Amino acid sequence: MSAIENLSSSFMKFPGIGTRQAKRFVYFLLAQDPRFLEQIIHEISELQTTIAQCSSCFRFYPRQNSGNICGICAGDHDSAVLLVVEKDTDFESVRRSGSYAGKYFILGGAIPVLEPNPDSRIRIRELMNRIKEGAKEGLSEVILALSANPEGDFTREYVAKTLTPLAKKLGIAVTALGRGLSTGSELEYSDSETLKYALKNRS
Repeated sequence: MSAIENLSSSFMKFPGIGTRQAKRFVYFLLAQDPRFLEQIIHEISELQTTIAQCSSCFRFYPRQNSGNICGICAGDHDSAVLLVVEKDTDFESVRRSGSYAGKYFILGGAIPVLEPNPDSRIRIRELMNRIKEGAKEGLSEVILALSANPEGDFTREYVAKTLTPLAKKLGIAVTALGRGLSTGSELEYSDSETLKYALKNRS
């Protein structure tokens, strides 16, 4: 395959990008000044050297020291509540809303409804370990903040069912966002007021 086809194939691995859009990206890059391409290459390479993944919540964050814990997990945020979201963009949406001041956990995605091996699609074992550690720090509630669509609903039910025995043993409540989110909506596209309502009316 040509360089155009190879790069198009790479772009098609991005979420929501099809063949036509991938080709448009490639031809856009070909039409740009070489300095722009050099800048893009530099910024991509910087991701590996300046961004780390937190070993506690699994979100990506700007590396500030040699440690492997992000500022939220290491800071003085409310340790009594743990908000579980699908991905980093959901985390950013909640942070922007200003409606939550506790700790986070990035689940790593959602489970397709017909998935035969759900554990392989999300960080369920890591979440259970995080809850065990959190119990030592006064964790009292886990909020499942997942999208209001079929995959999000299926994931929420699976996670809640899996966590219930451990949560009962540790005296931790497992709740979910209230239906401030309209059916079919993804968390990352929800506005601040909707997120505030959904958090306030969790059950």
